[in-house]
Amino acid sequence: MNKSETIKALSERLELTQTQTEELYNSLVSIFTEHLSNNNGFSIPDFGSFSSEIREEYKSYNPHYKQMMLLPKKKVVRFSQSSALKDEFNEVEL
Repeated sequence: MNKSETIKALSERLELTQTQTEELYNSLVSIFTEHLSNNNGFSIPDFGSFSSEIREEYKSYNPHYKQMMLLPKKKVVRFSQSSALKDEFNEVEL
């Protein structure tokens, strides 16, 4: 599901125009990004928790050049699913 599909589904469910829904969507993404950029995690009840952390530099093999290379440290986003999401997801039969 991409951004436009998400906005369309939300607008139908919330009975809002797609323009209003896109403004809401962009505001939420902006707030989430701002929190993560400031090293503040947040959680969405019954969905999961998001946090940011710094991944230290590490060595990795580059198959193109056939040599080890040092990847620099960088900031990454972590997601931890809630037990409610996990239970809901696992209820679906395979």
